Amino acid sequence: MEKKEFENEYARFWIENGIVFFVYKPNTVIDHEAAKKIVADRIQFQNKADFPVYCDIRGLKSADKAARDYLAKEGSSFTKGVAVLVDSPMSKIIGNFYMGLNRPTTPTRLFTNGDEALKYLQQFAS
Repeated sequence: MEKKEFENEYARFWIENGIVFFVYKPNTVIDHEAAKKIVADRIQFQNKADFPVYCDIRGLKSADKAARDYLAKEGSSFTKGVAVLVDSPMSKIIGNFYMGLNRPTTPTRLFTNGDEALKYLQQFAS
């Protein structure tokens, strides 16, 4: 039977209605090595299949520049589209600025509302 849920030291993820849900644990701090592990674990969990991804980063306390750069590029691997859930309008502004500098390779949007994020991802679900 295929894995339904996976957890590592940084996040928990599962597949529901054709969407990968990826939720950072509270107060998570990541560096470049952690970013590589996070992406590798997600890709392995997805069995290298493309999925829309709901990424809840509200538990993320910090990520160094190398981690952010890695996630902006490699973090888009095996995704059809990404909705990033942030905790405030200011986080959304900062995130959109950052995404403008480090353009993700798949359609990516930031949201402060989880329902809106899911609605956005429906267009990528098969």
